[in-house]
Amino acid sequence: MEKNDLEIYPKVLSADKSQKIYVRCNSGHIGEEEALYIKIQPMEVYAVKHTALYRVDEEERYSYVRLQALGNGLFMTEYTFSGEQRYDVKIKRNEEIVYRTHIYSVNSDLVGTEVFKGDTHLHTDRSDGEGTPFEVGCSYRAAGYDFIAITDHHLYKPSLEGKEIFEKLTDKFTVFRGEEIHNRGMGYIHIINFDGDFSVNEIIEKQDDYVQKEVKRILQTTDFDENVADRYDCAYRIFISEQIRKGNGVAIMAHPYWDCYGEYHMPTATVEYLLKRGHYDALEVLAGCDIKGQNGSNLQVALWGDLRAQGVKIPVLGASDSHSCVAKDSRFNKQYSLIFAKDVGHIKESIKAERSVAVLSDDLTNYFVFGQYRFVKYARFMMDEYFPRYVKLARKHALALSRQDKAKIKKAEKEIDAYKKEFFGW
Repeated sequence: MEKNDLEIYPKVLSADKSQKIYVRCNSGHIGEEEALYIKIQPMEVYAVKHTALYRVDEEERYSYVRLQALGNGLFMTEYTFSGEQRYDVKIKRNEEIVYRTHIYSVNSDLVGTEVFKGDTHLHTDRSDGEGTPFEVGCSYRAAGYDFIAITDHHLYKPSLEGKEIFEKLTDKFTVFRGEEIHNRGMGYIHIINFDGDFSVNEIIEKQDDYVQKEVKRILQTTDFDENVADRYDCAYRIFISEQIRKGNGVAIMAHPYWDCYGEYHMPTATVEYLLKRGHYDALEVLAGCDIKGQNGSNLQVALWGDLRAQGVKIPVLGASDSHSCVAKDSRFNKQYSLIFAKDVGHIKESIKAERSVAVLSDDLTNYFVFGQYRFVKYARFMMDEYFPRYVKLARKHALALSRQDKAKIKKAEKEIDAYKKEFFGW
């Protein structure tokens, strides 16, 4: 039996209840003489207290138990998980550790959920990016993404184009409606409309009298903070967020500390005012316009931490702002979000409920996750244990999608479904 022969499942289970865990030997049947023993050690809420001794042999502190042989290379044990945390798992054969992995238990509110990898801010060749909406979508799916929002400058229709193409092919990869909203002309305002029912850019470009009337109303009825110097600019941003919300979209504050044209994209007083007053649904703490140095993202993370310490709740997102999936300086697949939701239809709801984290990642080994502690630790587990294999399966799915081969699309989807069914213990 080789060390890579063993697999354990499920890897995510319910906290505070006894459940069955299975170990499978992929090389085939193991006889009684090949008895396997398992040790499950909680990493955060200890099941066994440390002793008063100065030195504790950690390998002896938790006991191994013999796995029950079910035949045909399948073994089982039962274990009661304590709280929401990661567990270190070792399997021993003939006094040698032959397999080591981790499993995770979640509280009841996360039972029945999945983890969705997505990018809420990216561009195609319909504005100033590279690749058609279909080509870009296939590139993202090949990188293990479950969803994207196409947010071309001034344009809403490219997202509808991408959405329509993929809906005809699969329900395993979703293109959400979206746009990057600016004031008239090119505009210095950048705001993301994630999955709104209509285009706010079209209102801005075609209904200027209405826009100015609404901005004036906001100026006259809003109690601005005294530190907000440019109140017209602030009112215009409030108008945009109001329109996004009217369309049932998520209003995302994009890269406030982007270093553009010798100044940050937004005055800090305006950023703080808008977030404290709840005018935006989420903040890009990681923003892909920072190609070098990550100065802006660093400041956004720090500001988010300070505001949360003041009691301000702000959901966080990571976004690539990708204009290319192949360029060397692109942040494609370097900055993205993980959303914890029951299904893709609950992603907007989960973002607003702060069930999201932002990931800064060079690869699946070197990464940082930003967000609330509870979701950060779960996301890190998923990065280690779930996504390495999931990305490989998604790559096969993407290849079939790119060729629009319906038979191979269905085959790849069955493999994905089987993997999820084993990985999650519900």
